[in-house]
Amino acid sequence: MVAIVWVHSEFLWGRPANGVYHIQPVLLQLMKFGTIGFFLISGFLLGEGLTRDSPRQYFYRRFHSVFVPWLFWGFLWLMIAVSSDFLGGNHADSLRSSLRLVAGQYVRFVFTQSIYWYVPNFFVCMAIVIGLYRRVPDYVQGATYLAMSLLYGVNVYLEIIPTRHTSALLGFVFYLWLGSFAYKHREALSRWLSQISWMRLIMYASIAGGLALVETHVLRLMHRGDSANILRISNQVYAVLAVLMIVKCRRRLYPASIDVRAETFGIYLIHPILIEIYYIAAAHLPVPKGMRIDPNGPLTLLVGVAMFLAIYVLSLTATKQINKVSSLRWIVGR
Repeated sequence: MVAIVWVHSEFLWGRPANGVYHIQPVLLQLMKFGTIGFFLISGFLLGEGLTRDSPRQYFYRRFHSVFVPWLFWGFLWLMIAVSSDFLGGNHADSLRSSLRLVAGQYVRFVFTQSIYWYVPNFFVCMAIVIGLYRRVPDYVQGATYLAMSLLYGVNVYLEIIPTRHTSALLGFVFYLWLGSFAYKHREALSRWLSQISWMRLIMYASIAGGLALVETHVLRLMHRGDSANILRISNQVYAVLAVLMIVKCRRRLYPASIDVRAETFGIYLIHPILIEIYYIAAAHLPVPKGMRIDPNGPLTLLVGVAMFLAIYVLSLTATKQINKVSSLRWIVGR
């Protein structure tokens, strides 16, 4: 979740100038494992959950704990956006414009473009994996799903279908399946991770990350719109290796004060609301010219880090406070 929030907040204050400009893509790439990592984690939990519940029961439990809170915060986001649009123009015209947005564009925005794209995509992937559970051999499923992910990686160049990863409904099924496959073979995976050296794993991840940076540069030269696409083939490899390094590390990588199972989804749901509020405030309270720091590369980068920390800490704090009220816990899921 740190990686997810970082990717969404790193550019809030703009892109730094001068030589520091080249640091930002590197920092962005370092965190580009977050989304694929969440599909892998969700798949691992899916594999464990199906040992206790039937596929139908598991799907219903996930619907209640994930989809319902997502609807709540999606509706709140909608109300904030509509209110801002209404207050920003002539009352009647602005309201009609907002209603047209609600009727036509907002659903498409949430499902295919916004930060909340993950949840509907996740449920499509889960429906496919659960629907074929024990009906189709694992290796047939794995090969088919992998082919779809690689197809999206090639499509970043060809642009035959929409290239944004938020539109890739079938691009992440492989990683949900791979997570459940990893749970099924968790003992063999644990033995393999204990045998492979840290130096080798770090080397593989560094090479994949470097290739992902090169691929981003190539896509920019080709004037492709989504040069940092998660489903770039090199980034898919990097993301899996980054997650393997996290799994291999036996030490806790987060403060003991964070309850990962109870608070992670809340951070995901709340941080886009804070970003939306920031954009609205920035639009209505523009920074005076004399206070702009765009030409100052290091300072812009530092402010970007500060923005990330502020959004993450505020999201975490809000989640903790909501979890203290038993009647409200459902809105941050689990």
